[in-house]
Amino acid sequence: MNARRLGPIAVALLFGAPFLGFIPARAATSIGASLQVQSPANVTNDAFAENEESLGMDPTGTLLASAWNDWNYNDGCGFSYSTTGGATWAPKTFVPGLTKFTNDPSIPGTGSYAVAGDPAVAFNPRFGVFDVVCQSFAGNKSSGVNLLATTFDPSLANPAADENTSYGAAAWTTATSVATGKSNGAQKGHNGHFPDHESITVDTGTGPGHHFGRLYVSWAMFNGNGRSPIEVAFSDDNGRTWTGPIAVSDKAHTTNQDARVEVAPDGTLYMTFLGGPNETNLKDNFIAVSKSSNGGGTWSATHEVAPIVSPTPGLLPDSNYRVFADVTASVDQATGQLVMAFTDGKSGASQVYVVHQRVRGGLSLWSTPKRVKPSTREEFFPWMSESPDGRVDLVFYDRACDPNDTLNCVTLSSSSDAGVTWSSTSLLPTGFDGDQFQACLAFVEQPDCGTFFLGDYIAVSSTDSKAVSLFTGNGPISTDVFAVTAS
Repeated sequence: MNARRLGPIAVALLFGAPFLGFIPARAATSIGASLQVQSPANVTNDAFAENEESLGMDPTGTLLASAWNDWNYNDGCGFSYSTTGGATWAPKTFVPGLTKFTNDPSIPGTGSYAVAGDPAVAFNPRFGVFDVVCQSFAGNKSSGVNLLATTFDPSLANPAADENTSYGAAAWTTATSVATGKSNGAQKGHNGHFPDHESITVDTGTGPGHHFGRLYVSWAMFNGNGRSPIEVAFSDDNGRTWTGPIAVSDKAHTTNQDARVEVAPDGTLYMTFLGGPNETNLKDNFIAVSKSSNGGGTWSATHEVAPIVSPTPGLLPDSNYRVFADVTASVDQATGQLVMAFTDGKSGASQVYVVHQRVRGGLSLWSTPKRVKPSTREEFFPWMSESPDGRVDLVFYDRACDPNDTLNCVTLSSSSDAGVTWSSTSLLPTGFDGDQFQACLAFVEQPDCGTFFLGDYIAVSSTDSKAVSLFTGNGPISTDVFAVTAS
C-alpha cells in the first residue's frame, strides 16, 4: 500500500491433492550456460516517486507490462509496457478509469476515485492481454474502497500517445469491480471494512484440473477490529464478471496479509499468506497456506507452515523507510512442489528463508527453513516466480554489496530442485541509498515532504531462458522503477 495512505486511509503495519509420495530433488541448474545480466533500464525516469512494482510477461518473454504506485498528479497506478523483452519501455503513463485526475490539472481523469495504488499485473494467454487490478479510494472519511480490474491490449496501444491518454482508449477495457469496502479514514481501518494488498494470478494450464485463463484476485479484508481474513474472487471472462468474494482463511486464522494464489501442474491452487494473533503483535507470527482442488470454489483449513521468529519491526537499521515481514511463493512446475520464501530476523539481520513441500500436494510435511543467501546484512522484500521447466526465481533487496549495511542492491536467486539449493547473482552491483529521496506527492519539491517509502514489494517474472525483475531505485531526481533482465 502507498505510504500516502498511512494517515487518512488505513493500512496494517504487519504485515487436497492425492498423496503422491516424496519427490526426489533434481540437480540445480542456472538460467543459462553463463548468466548474463543486462544493465538496469530506467522505466519511469520521473520527477516524482514510483514504487510497489508489479510485472506481467507473455510466454515468449517478448511482451511485458508493469504497473506501480504513481505519485504524480493523477495519484494512481502508473503503467508502461515493453515489446522488446524488457530492454526498452514505452513512455510511462497510468491506468485509466481509476482516478478523477490525469497528470495535467486541466485534463480530467476517466475514473471517479481520488487515489489508486497497490497495482497487480499478469499476462492472460487465453485472451492475449494483460490483466490489471488496482485498489481505489474515494479519499475521505467513510469513503468507498474498490478493487477495480481492467485489461490492456498492447496490439491496440499507441506508445506515442500523450501521457494523459494512457496509450489510447482502445487498448483498455472499462474497469469493473472485484470487491468493495469502506474505510472511515482512521489509522489501521478501525470501524472500516476494505480489501487491501491484492494480488492476481492467471491459470495458464490447459490440462486436466485447470481452468485455462481463469483470473484470480486475492486480498486481505481489513475490518479494523484486529481481523483481516483472506478472500479471493475469480473471473472466467477476463474480468467482465466475477465469482466471489470467497473466504479462504479459516475462523481460527483471521489476522492475515499478503495473500497470493499459486497454480500447480495438476491444477491445484495454493493460497499463501502471513498470519499472526493481531495486526500489531510481533510474536507468534507465521507463514500459512490453504489449498483448493476445485478451481477456487472452496478451500482447505489454514495450515501454519513455519513460524516467523523475529518479524521486522518496521524500520531496518540506518533507514527511514518501513520494512516488515513478507511471504511469497511459487510452484516448481516440474515436481509440483510449493516453495515459500519469507523474511525473518532470527539470525540478527532480516534474512530471506525458504521452505518447500516434502510431499507434493500435502500441507503437513515441510522442509526446515533455510536461508537462501546467508549474510550478516539486511535482506528484504522477496518476490518469486517460476518458469515452465521447473526453475524457481526469487528476487529481493540485499545489502551484502555494502560493508556498512546501508545501501540496497538487488539479488536474483534461482533454484531448479524445488528450493533445496540456490544460486545467487547480483542484479545491481552498486547499491543505492533508500533515504536519498523522499516519496513526495506531485508538486511537493524534494526534500520537503517528509515521507520515506520504497513500497512494500518488488517484482519478477520468468521464462525458461530468462528472469526479468522490477524494483525501486534512485533515478536522477527521485525514486524510479528499474527493470533488469538475467538470461
